[in-house]
Amino acid sequence: MIHIATISQIASEANVSSTLVSRVLNNKPGVSPTNRARIQSIIKKHNYVPNAIARTLVTQKTSTIGVVMETLLNAFFFEIVKGVQDMAAEMEYNVVFGNGDNDLGLIMDYIDYFSQGRVDGVIAHYTRATDHNNFFSILNRASHYVLIEGDVPGEIINKVQINNFEGAYRATEHLIKRGCKNIVHFAGEMKWQCSQERADGFIRALMDHSLPTENALIKADFLEEKSYKLMKRMISQNNIPDGCFAAADKAAFGILRAMQEHGLSAPEDIAIIGFDGDEPDTRSIVFPKLTTMRQPFYEVGREAVRLLVRSIEDPAAIPVTTVFNAEFIKGDTA
Repeated sequence: MIHIATISQIASEANVSSTLVSRVLNNKPGVSPTNRARIQSIIKKHNYVPNAIARTLVTQKTSTIGVVMETLLNAFFFEIVKGVQDMAAEMEYNVVFGNGDNDLGLIMDYIDYFSQGRVDGVIAHYTRATDHNNFFSILNRASHYVLIEGDVPGEIINKVQINNFEGAYRATEHLIKRGCKNIVHFAGEMKWQCSQERADGFIRALMDHSLPTENALIKADFLEEKSYKLMKRMISQNNIPDGCFAAADKAAFGILRAMQEHGLSAPEDIAIIGFDGDEPDTRSIVFPKLTTMRQPFYEVGREAVRLLVRSIEDPAAIPVTTVFNAEFIKGDTA
């Protein structure tokens, strides 16, 4: 039979009150050195571990944050995870992650699960441009929450976003200032909010500089292989742009692969700018250093935790939207 000691039993053995034992467990003042040493010795003897569930019932606080990512299987999002973990540790919170596996139903199930008193607040990474009402109805069950990247139109909530429109505009304008006249955009799938915002920023930059927008959008869905095939077809049809803004670095690497196979180089033949600060899927090819718009994902993760803890500790705090700009990283392709 395994005997698990309780605070009361430890107090009885030490001949002190349960309150004094609790002070020692929580490293609080008000305990004499003699009593503290005796209590710690008994705690060690019994291998006593505080019951987190019981403590939560008393304090009404778990000191835990639930984080639901659209996917935890893509290394692209690891910087968000690292930022969340580091900031949570600094603010003395534990973190529990849920992998949404790019399944909206699973994402909402995780949020619902976390919202049942299992954590103090929820951080949700949600980038879809649809299903806002269904998603928000679940998210709103959490006492405290922060949304990363996405938005819920018409709702004032804590959220951390990337200014995709501004980043896309700057990237396109850089190509224009290089002298590019025939610029295309390898766009992401439009079910993602960031894809829409980057496409909008690209089109606005072309319009502001009186450049043609017809047939300027190419649906590449952020994929390296698809972008590679699309660019090969464009080159074979002699439909070669002089500038290309890719909505993701992976798409840009696919474009560069196709160019390399046809003897074209960047930026001499086609100037290329990506978006993300990502790594290529194809590691067997040495790519030139890509000019890109880097997303500050580590900072996004840290800010999400800061906003969530602020909400937990001050429920009356007015919701805040923090927007990060993408950072222009000059490479060799534009």
